[in-house]
Amino acid sequence: MARVEPLGEAIFGLPSAAVRPDAGAVITLGRYAPAFVKLILAGGASLMQPFSTVLEEEKITDPFIRRWLDMICFLLQGATTSAAPTTLMAYMLSDFYRQGVTLDFPRGGTAAIVAALVRGLTKHDGCELRLNTHVRRVLVEGGRAAGVEDARGHRVAARKAVVSNADLWSTGRLIAESDAPQLFAEIRSRAAAVGRCDSFLHLHVGINATGLPTEPSEAFPAQWAVVDSWDAGVDAPRNMVLVSVASLLDASLAPEGCHVVHAYTPATEPYEWWAQLERNSAEYKRKKEEAAEVLWAAVARQIPDVRERAELALVGTPLTHERFLRRDGGTYGAFVRAGAGQLPGQRTCLPGLLCVGDSTFPGIGIPAVAASGHIAANALVSVTDHWKMLDKIRF
Repeated sequence: MARVEPLGEAIFGLPSAAVRPDAGAVITLGRYAPAFVKLILAGGASLMQPFSTVLEEEKITDPFIRRWLDMICFLLQGATTSAAPTTLMAYMLSDFYRQGVTLDFPRGGTAAIVAALVRGLTKHDGCELRLNTHVRRVLVEGGRAAGVEDARGHRVAARKAVVSNADLWSTGRLIAESDAPQLFAEIRSRAAAVGRCDSFLHLHVGINATGLPTEPSEAFPAQWAVVDSWDAGVDAPRNMVLVSVASLLDASLAPEGCHVVHAYTPATEPYEWWAQLERNSAEYKRKKEEAAEVLWAAVARQIPDVRERAELALVGTPLTHERFLRRDGGTYGAFVRAGAGQLPGQRTCLPGLLCVGDSTFPGIGIPAVAASGHIAANALVSVTDHWKMLDKIRF
C-alpha cells in the first residue's frame, strides 16, 4: 500500500470530468496542474505498466496474496495483474482502504441507478428519452452522422452528434460501408488492435426464505465468491463464481418471505462454446442446465437446500448477453494489455459520430465507462461551458 496509495491519491486529484478529446484539454486539465506534479512525483510513469510489475518490484511473492490481487483486478477490469494497468489498481486499492470507507448499495437495486440516470435527462425541458428502442442504423448525410433510424423505421435527427454506446463491433454494423468507407476502415483497424473479453453465465433465482436470515452477517453474507482452484487461475472458464443476495441489503427487492439470488461467472465463459447453438433447441436448453450446475453449487455453499427453495430460476448464457444487451459475441468488452497501448478515444473520423463505453478509453467497468461518457459530453460543449461545469460540480 505504501507504493500504490500515493499514486491513488494523486489520481483522485485528476477528475475524468476535466478530460476532453481536443486541444481544450490543455485548459480544462491545466487547472489541476498541481495534481499532475504530484502524480509525476509519486511515480506516474509506472501507471501504464502491468500491476504485476509493481508487485515484483515490491517483492510481493506470497501466492495467496498474488492470487487474491489477481481476483480483485479481474473483477474490476476483466484482466489479471499481469495484463491490467497499475492505474486501475492504484485507484481502487487506495479507495478500498480509505479511513472509514464503506461499500454502498443503491436502494432499489441497480434499477434505481438506471432510473436516476433517466431522471437526470428527462428533467430538462425538451428532453425525450426513448427506452426499448432498437437502433437499426446510423444515418449519414453530407459526410457526417445525421441521426439514427430505429427498427420500426422511425428516424431521429441529430442536432450536434450521434453518440454510440454500443460495443466497437456492434457500432460497425450500424453504418453501411458505402455510406462511410473511411469510418468502416477505422473501425476495422480499431477492432484489429484490441482483444475481446469472454462472456458470462448467470443464474437468477427467487427462493423461499423461510428460516433464512433477513440481514447480512459474517456467517451469512450478502455476497460471496467461490474459486474452485486457485492454481487454475481466476480467469479460467467456470473456475470462479460470484454470488449475491441483494434482498439481504434491501428487502424491497423480493416479495415478503423471499430472497433474490444472483450467481455468475465473471467474463470467463467462451462465446465459442455456444456460438453454433439455436436458442430454441433442445440442445441449447440441455447445455444451459449443465452449465448452470457450477452456479447452483456456488449458491449451495451458503444455502445448501437452494434447489428445494427455488420458486423461479432463470439461466443466462453468452447468447443471452448477445441478444438482450446487444453485445457482440456476448463480450464483456474490448481490452488492450497494459503496456501495449490504450483503447481508442471517443472521436471518430466521421464528423458528428462519437463513441463511448467499454470499447473506448479508459475501458471496462462502470467508473471507466462513465468517464468515457464524460469525455464525449465535454466534446460537445465549449471550453468555457466545460470550465463552468467543473466549477458547478466543485472539481
